[in-house]
Amino acid sequence: MTRLKYYMNIFFSSYTIASLIIAFINTLNYPTNFGVEWIFQMALLCFIITIFMFITDIVSEKFFGDIPVFVFILIGLIEVSACVLLMGGLCFEWFPLNVNWISEIIVIDTVIYFSVFAIMFFQEKKSAESINKIIKNGRTKNGKDNRS
Repeated sequence: MTRLKYYMNIFFSSYTIASLIIAFINTLNYPTNFGVEWIFQMALLCFIITIFMFITDIVSEKFFGDIPVFVFILIGLIEVSACVLLMGGLCFEWFPLNVNWISEIIVIDTVIYFSVFAIMFFQEKKSAESINKIIKNGRTKNGKDNRS
């Protein structure tokens, strides 16, 4: 259940951050109307990316064990950029697939990826601190706190 919650947080965080960043960029460059279709397309894109990350996580655990963080980040960035370029560029036709657009999209993807990564990092850190506090309180109540 915690893994499902983790990936639901990734989905909702990525959808929110991506929507806000794209809306902000569009107001700076050229105003566009985001219709209902775009909202569902963005949700589908974020859902597909989350599924790929889930599958990659399972595969990396089963076959490779613990991988270095930089490899994890690199694989995540490749997954995100590939999905955005293929789905956003080819399927949804949000942007033309030329060098200028691809470089901009990769920069935007990187910002979104690290924003979601930071959110998940701080949520995991907060959870770990809560668990450690519970463990410490349990030791203190049972008279087994030998580390003080």
